Amino acid sequence: MYRMGILCQKWIRSVCQHTALLSPDTVQNAGGKLYTSGSYRLGVHEPGADIDCILVAPNVCTRQDFFGSEYVPPDYDGDERTLSGVRDPMSLAEIIRKHSDVTNFNPVENAAVPILTFDWEGVNINLLFATLNSSSVPKNFDIDNDAVLDGVDPATEKCLNGPRVTNLIAALVGGTDERYQTFLKVVRCVRKWGKARGLYSNKMGYWGGVNINISVALVIQFYPNACPASLLRKFFLVFKYWRWPNPVTLTKPHDANLGLRVWNTANNMRQVAPVITPAYPAMNSTMSVSRQTLQILIEEFCRGHDILERLWKDHQKNPNRTGIEDPGDIFQELFEPSDFFIQ
Repeated sequence: MYRMGILCQKWIRSVCQHTALLSPDTVQNAGGKLYTSGSYRLGVHEPGADIDCILVAPNVCTRQDFFGSEYVPPDYDGDERTLSGVRDPMSLAEIIRKHSDVTNFNPVENAAVPILTFDWEGVNINLLFATLNSSSVPKNFDIDNDAVLDGVDPATEKCLNGPRVTNLIAALVGGTDERYQTFLKVVRCVRKWGKARGLYSNKMGYWGGVNINISVALVIQFYPNACPASLLRKFFLVFKYWRWPNPVTLTKPHDANLGLRVWNTANNMRQVAPVITPAYPAMNSTMSVSRQTLQILIEEFCRGHDILERLWKDHQKNPNRTGIEDPGDIFQELFEPSDFFIQ
């Protein structure tokens, strides 16, 4: 990550120097920062998982500079065919594509949140681009300050939302190192359960990483002193009986008066199972959940709760249970793969 951060800052300086023709002092102070978000930033990523990165750049750098689109070669002959797939050699996309450590490069420029995906030394990277409404990104830049969203475009707003939400979740479940480690352990278990049961997918109408992070954070707010095993049991208890469409919220949504749309109950009555991000602007992170997928989620919450409740009662009857080589075997039933296709 350090090497990629250096490469990105070098690219920002080159844009300031060659494209914007700024003074040497302005170029030197342009700055630029690379942030991670999601499971990697929290520390719950697994081997082989991708890393979500966000490059924060000053307003001198545009998304066209980032992707190298709309580039016309000096020897352009007017034939549209010669422009097919041609990118500006000074763009970050082209610099990364040509890097000796990069493979499987794929730019996705026309998505709602444009992104570069590639493997850097075998590690899958998702690189997003955020451009601020300012001429520099100072060394003391605070991404958690709501003011950084002032005047940004919708794509930048969504990009910055990733690390901002992740940072706030970490802060809300902190307090002590023991409590934070409990949070991470339970998140790992719920992710493992979700993947085994075929529920780990926002696109398919279930829960993804951020939804699990928020929901586990809520449970640890309810039971701040619970141990990991107890908190995992409480997780399934809470969401077995959750009264949807009551929203899952860690903090009360607030409006920083920057003109961004903030989620509220009154304007989103039709949403089935809202899980609201804690950072401004608050938004529903489970827009894809339907009544059908919610029913499946509830069935799986009930199944998980029944298994853990039975294990808890067995533990109460025999707290000194022996003969199990690996304590993880106790929870093996919870993580059994789904028989979805048989059903």
